[in-house]
Amino acid sequence: MIEKLKSIKIAEIMTRPVICASPDSSAYDILTKLNSTHFSGLPVVEDHIVVGIVSEKDVLLLVLQGKNLKTTPVSEFMTRDVVTADQDCAILPLLKAFLDNQVLRLPVTHEGKLVGIVTRHDLLKLIIDSTPEFPVIS
Repeated sequence: MIEKLKSIKIAEIMTRPVICASPDSSAYDILTKLNSTHFSGLPVVEDHIVVGIVSEKDVLLLVLQGKNLKTTPVSEFMTRDVVTADQDCAILPLLKAFLDNQVLRLPVTHEGKLVGIVTRHDLLKLIIDSTPEFPVIS
């Protein structure tokens, strides 16, 4: 399995197009987008460049803080130091990045611009699909 994973690039498993937000989107807009897409987080993008990432947890924290979700822009609560991965990166370094940074999703870039997103779920699916000793349950 490890040998197979060494040869696979992120571009082969990433999701595209990416549902994302802009820095001036409101927390309410984010909540609505997360709810309608069933995603748990979104990259925040300006001119195709990842400038942040926002998650359900971020919105829930705003609720606990008593913030107005309709007037609080994403730029006020997004995570700014976003770990990204290049689409040509191999899967094993990606797996290490997920574990080292304790993240659930990584935006995927090419020449600095957002081109996809990969999640832990994508990695787990790849591992199951690449491992013949795992029985496929129908």
